Amino acid sequence: MLYRKAVLAALLALIFLSFFGTLGLSARMFPGNYDWRDRVISNLLSPRDNPGHYWLPACGIALSAVLMLPYAGFLHQNLKIASPRAARASATALIGGIIALICACFVVPQHVHDVLGVRRLHEFIARSAAGFLAIGMLTACWCAWKGFRKNLLQRRLFWTWSLVTLLPLAGIFFSESLLLLTRLKPVWAMPIRSALRHSVFWHLAFWEWSGAAAVFVFLCAAVFLTPPQGIQIHHDFRQR
Repeated sequence: MLYRKAVLAALLALIFLSFFGTLGLSARMFPGNYDWRDRVISNLLSPRDNPGHYWLPACGIALSAVLMLPYAGFLHQNLKIASPRAARASATALIGGIIALICACFVVPQHVHDVLGVRRLHEFIARSAAGFLAIGMLTACWCAWKGFRKNLLQRRLFWTWSLVTLLPLAGIFFSESLLLLTRLKPVWAMPIRSALRHSVFWHLAFWEWSGAAAVFVFLCAAVFLTPPQGIQIHHDFRQR
């Protein structure tokens, strides 16, 4: 029942509203100006930065993460015809990322006190969630490539997934590499910051928001660009 495309399409609408809707509403009520290009999502979840409404995006993100759980099973069901092991690995990584994302919503950002003896625990969990989701998406891209080569999956699915997965990852890698370079080579810090000061590509927040949108597009492609369930069952029957 949960893996029917009509149900998954309805869940997509709920995910969009619960995630981007609550974040957008919280950003409008954010003290001062909230610019998504240079402010990370965690600012909206921070009791210090957003004392009046930090609970709203936390609840919205947690709800959207719960609604994402059926997609892990759906992807495993649709990708196992191309590579059973990779499909299982992709689903497992996605579930790990979703669980970590839910945990990040309840471990709010702390700027002074450690949480469970760990400094910046929220950031650690949030980055773990992003890492697991990225692994799941990359593995799904590999399955889509194998499925495309075997004429089991559409070419559009592979290219769409590759685009929305690799571009944000490349941007985050580029941004973090430049930041690391400025720390290792302080003499280069000023020229790099001067050159990229007015560019959104310098800010991690831009790539964080882009990554969130990429995950949503990834799920949309999974629903609308995978074969109907009947074709999957027929193929499995022929293999047996």
